[in-house]
Amino acid sequence: MFASFARAIAEGIGLGITLAILTGPAFFALLQTSIRNGYKSGIAFAIGVLISDTALILLSYLGALRLFSDPSNNFIIGIIGGTILILFGIFTIFQKHPLEVEERKEAIHMNTHNRFNHSLTALKGFGINCINPFVIIFWIGVVSVESTRYDFSHIHVIALFSATLLTVFSTDILKSMAAHKITSFLTPIILLWVNRIAGIILIISGMSLIGKVVKTFL
Repeated sequence: MFASFARAIAEGIGLGITLAILTGPAFFALLQTSIRNGYKSGIAFAIGVLISDTALILLSYLGALRLFSDPSNNFIIGIIGGTILILFGIFTIFQKHPLEVEERKEAIHMNTHNRFNHSLTALKGFGINCINPFVIIFWIGVVSVESTRYDFSHIHVIALFSATLLTVFSTDILKSMAAHKITSFLTPIILLWVNRIAGIILIISGMSLIGKVVKTFL
């Protein structure tokens, strides 16, 4: 019993590390948020992603997401999700960024003590993660496989995915803190281009997502 429980935790940590290495729209949005608004905003974004992943895992385990196995549903979600990512990207590119050091410090200080902004940032993380149908399909697949392997033993499944989520969240916090730390070494021009590059990546991700769903589901 203990050996299988420990194995489930170890496999969950391994899965979490694998997910942490992968890059996608949420990864770049996390870095951009941390650089622009400070590591606490980055952590708020990571909390949104964590809540999103937790909800998707629970719904997958309960079978509530089986409706997404319908290609027509995935197609619609993918088109909407891709469009939202593109709009996020355009907004990020043209979003004003404090260029002077003192302005950046003041902006970060204001965001650090603004719970409403943190709530909006968490909502942004939740939304960016949820609008990607491939994230939904990924969790449906992983939950199905792991549940079968452990014969739907609730304690083992909970241990595995708790370890996975905690690992991903911990690495997201480290990414956020690292991104915030380097801001003092970035010049105003570099910060401006960080915003632009993050926006371009989001736009490309949105276009890629639309292309994938068209290719996959049509």
